[in-house]
Amino acid sequence: MFLLILLVLSSPDWTQQHLTYPVDYCKLAAVCIHDNRMVCATTEDGCSRRTFIDQCDMYEYNCDFGARYRKYTGVQTATCKGKQDFRCN
Repeated sequence: MFLLILLVLSSPDWTQQHLTYPVDYCKLAAVCIHDNRMVCATTEDGCSRRTFIDQCDMYEYNCDFGARYRKYTGVQTATCKGKQDFRCN
């Protein structure tokens, strides 16, 4: 019984946290399930926006090109001079 308790208490050390910072978009893309719900995404500075088929495609793009797009929340910055995607409003 003592060994079982010791085993249970030591098991958290064996686990690996998958969603720690920095976000690994390649791992997210590998496990993501496509739902075909269009996503408007923005860069971290908010100056560039793109439309993706779904969130999984955004993860794949971030993985392939080293980008850091995230789902657009609707807050615009006034200092941006980048070209905006016409489908992202």
